[in-house]
Amino acid sequence: MQSYTQIAFNGAMALLMGLLIGVEREHAHKDLPWFAGIRTFPLITLFGFLCALAAQSGEKWMLPVGLAGVSAVAVAAYLVRSQGSNKGATTEFMALLAYVFGALSALGYVVPAAIFAVVATLLLSIKAPLHHLAEAIQEDEIYAILKFGVVSVIILPLLPNHAFGPFQVLNPRLIWWVVVLISALSMVGYVLMRFLGARQGIAVTGLLGGIASSTAATFGLSHQARTEGESLARYFALGITIASTIMFIRMYIIAVVVDRGLAKSLALPMAVPFVLGTGIAIFLWERRTSEREAALHVKNPMDLWSAIKFALIFAVVMFASKAGYEYFGTSGIYVTSVLAGLVNPDAFIISAAQLASVKTLAPGTANAAIIASCASNTLAKGGIALVTGGRPLGRVIIPIFTALTLASIAVCFWAAR
Repeated sequence: MQSYTQIAFNGAMALLMGLLIGVEREHAHKDLPWFAGIRTFPLITLFGFLCALAAQSGEKWMLPVGLAGVSAVAVAAYLVRSQGSNKGATTEFMALLAYVFGALSALGYVVPAAIFAVVATLLLSIKAPLHHLAEAIQEDEIYAILKFGVVSVIILPLLPNHAFGPFQVLNPRLIWWVVVLISALSMVGYVLMRFLGARQGIAVTGLLGGIASSTAATFGLSHQARTEGESLARYFALGITIASTIMFIRMYIIAVVVDRGLAKSLALPMAVPFVLGTGIAIFLWERRTSEREAALHVKNPMDLWSAIKFALIFAVVMFASKAGYEYFGTSGIYVTSVLAGLVNPDAFIISAAQLASVKTLAPGTANAAIIASCASNTLAKGGIALVTGGRPLGRVIIPIFTALTLASIAVCFWAAR
């Protein structure tokens, strides 16, 4: 049984939700006749609140009867108003939601009700941008969204989440997760480029890709660079450089989480390629601001077969990395680091940091191996960009990734001392 103070607070919150919705509805329909506004919506939420209180006291029939009453009023209002030019039923439907928000508040679900009330009001207030977005979406983009939904929502949960095969390294869900990741990055990049422009959209995509997987981001951006042509090559090189630079920060954070002592000695070696990559990215960004922006004709991003091919390559290299570790062991840690870095250095860095924390590896050896893995990954991403992105992207990428790889190799030798 709720206290009177709690009932008063929940009731006040219900009234505030109704006021929020009512203000938005009255503002949106100030030049048109409306069904409910700043007075009616608080009354609806209060009605829902009182019906739910009565239901809690044993009169359970009050909740459905109250909802039926609000529904009847909303339907009658719609039938009258639809005789004119305004055929929308958004306000009437919001009346039903307002009743539900009031009822949820009485039942103790104040926070969820408030969240949904704010979200619903936000959707109401951005009517024009949402309609503009719906008009801007093309048919092939709808198919792309549906394909991404199939890939991520339907297929991924159905795959087994356990390893099998030699060395127990092939995990179907993990491999398909790479397909989802590349598809998601492609979708995000596509949307950002359409609404932010080429340079800004690709730069943000590179930033997000570096946080998630710089290798997947490099593959996705390189594939788009080939389809877009020479005019946007430097834009895509900017995104790839940002993703590869962020990778060093991500690797360092992993080391901090696993072994803080090792991370302290790893700070300077990681900082060198990061600062170099940041400088190159700034140069690419500033160089494009003074030039006329290329025309942007972004194509549909959901080339599912390309993502699947990359996932298969990921599986092969992951198998080779595991096999190298099994055959060479800790004595061949550098060979293992290079093999692991070809596709994704995250797992190797965790392993090396753990071995260093239990004194199996000397700190210098662990640091050098981690940097070697990052250098191998940087070299692999340069190869991906060169092969997948074509000559226009390759001309920009080759000197950038040569510099990043050489810097990583240099600090690798320095860390091994």
